[in-house]
Amino acid sequence: MRTVYNAIRRFIQNTMARWLPQRPRTLEWNDAHVIRIEDNLKRYFLEQGKQKSADSLFHTIHRHHLSRDERELIQYIKRSVRNANRSNITRTAAYLRIYTSHPELHWALLAHMVSRNGGYNMTDLKGEWLPAFMNSEYRHWSYRMLERCNALIFHDAYCQLLLYASSRKSGKSLFHLLPFFGVSAFMTPVWDTFWIQPNSPLLTISLIINEQNVIEGRVIQNPTFQQHIIQRKDFLAHGLLQMNQIIFPTQTPHATSPARLVGLTLERFDNLEERIAFGKQLYTILFDIPDVLEGVQKFARAVPHTGSRADYWPHRFTLDKLALRRDRSITTAYSPRLVDVWQDEQHAPIEVGDWLHDEGAVHNLFLPTIPHGIDMNDAHHQLLNEMQSMARIAANNSRML
Repeated sequence: MRTVYNAIRRFIQNTMARWLPQRPRTLEWNDAHVIRIEDNLKRYFLEQGKQKSADSLFHTIHRHHLSRDERELIQYIKRSVRNANRSNITRTAAYLRIYTSHPELHWALLAHMVSRNGGYNMTDLKGEWLPAFMNSEYRHWSYRMLERCNALIFHDAYCQLLLYASSRKSGKSLFHLLPFFGVSAFMTPVWDTFWIQPNSPLLTISLIINEQNVIEGRVIQNPTFQQHIIQRKDFLAHGLLQMNQIIFPTQTPHATSPARLVGLTLERFDNLEERIAFGKQLYTILFDIPDVLEGVQKFARAVPHTGSRADYWPHRFTLDKLALRRDRSITTAYSPRLVDVWQDEQHAPIEVGDWLHDEGAVHNLFLPTIPHGIDMNDAHHQLLNEMQSMARIAANNSRML
């Protein structure tokens, strides 16, 4: 029923959007850059030959063509990515650091905020409510899928951001090195265009398209994750409970009041096109509404990411599980720090290959309108209440048994 309701709601919102006055835009778009990228991709495939698989296209540069400085830079970036890819906490901090140094990299701030949400989802699995009605096996596999998605995206994108930072430092383009990091051929003309004529929205949306394709084959279509998560009824229930909310606090919270929340709900995590559209809409909320951007930046810099929901709702969540056990009158719920409940994972080897097989991906290279109905205070409050109610029902049923 909730899925039908949200489908109707989206239809009404999209219909109204055609008639409602649009917010003034701050982001600028250049269709000529899109055409240039599309032409470059067509030329790329033409040069490689129709009989060659796209999976082999980015292996055409060989190590002996590199200078000593280039080889050292590649090793430095790989080492930096590996060190920062230890956990959701280290990844989230790394995104914010590079955005602070290079604010033209809009995607880094978007990734920082989405990564914060990923951390909250991870700690929820060991928090007060979900363990009451989700079995330990499903919660284990949920964490593994969240961690794999987070780690794959970081591994792929952060090396690109560091290569850009190195290019800026050296004063010359180093994007011919992208293939040595296993980055899709899709991103080479994007970075080449950005280097010549910087356009942050185009780069951001390109990275959104790229990163969602990166996890599509390696996680979403992976038989193991399909078996343990995506094909299970629990996964459908996860969506029906609106647990796929991405929220942005727009002010620093106080102990007695929450931060104002904006964001959206993703209905189908297993749908590639919907994830791409969702990411693009989140981007417009974050960077096309000045007061949202200002509030999010202040929050990100003032509140260190721990993974606990107490980061942004301290009046409703607490890190102190023992205090809750001692005093049943406490109304806050337990939401742990990530480091207290999940250990750093040893990442499995990343599957080789390029998701790009034709130039069709460019059809997603456009800037969507700013979505309406972005206030998430009521929707998120409802989500928390539903989770709390289900936990109570499960606890009562367990006592009856």
